[in-house]
Amino acid sequence: MVWWIILFFVSGIALILVEFILPGLVCGILGGILVFVSCVIALYWHPEHAVGIILGEIIAVIASIIVGFYLIARSPLGKAMVLSDAQDPSKGWVSDESNESMVGKLGQVFTALRPAGSIMLDGKKVNAVSSGDFIEDGATVKVIEVRGNRVVVEPAAKR
Repeated sequence: MVWWIILFFVSGIALILVEFILPGLVCGILGGILVFVSCVIALYWHPEHAVGIILGEIIAVIASIIVGFYLIARSPLGKAMVLSDAQDPSKGWVSDESNESMVGKLGQVFTALRPAGSIMLDGKKVNAVSSGDFIEDGATVKVIEVRGNRVVVEPAAKR
């Protein structure tokens, strides 16, 4: 009977570790049930060792999870799941440029702003939003506000 207890326990721990790789609750719940069943069967057949069995199973579960994390982090599968590259500018990563320098500049409407559209500003096409008015393409606009990537413009003759 001891072999069934060990088989249930080891199977439960294995299913719990599989849950870390393939999340979906099924393997984790089944693994937890198997660990619990192994504890119940062990206590039923050996009640005089109850405290030792419970402490042993708790220590074994914690140790198995720690060892599992240690081994998964160093395995090829674990390395494939974790991004290890840094986002350095030397590798081509750039953060979004600040558009605050656009405030006050004049540009030409490239596509009609109804209220969103595009403008040409310093030779670059920029997505923009009018301050509420419909602005025809070709009109001159002034950037009045930049919030994140939202560029708000109004007709230049308005001010």
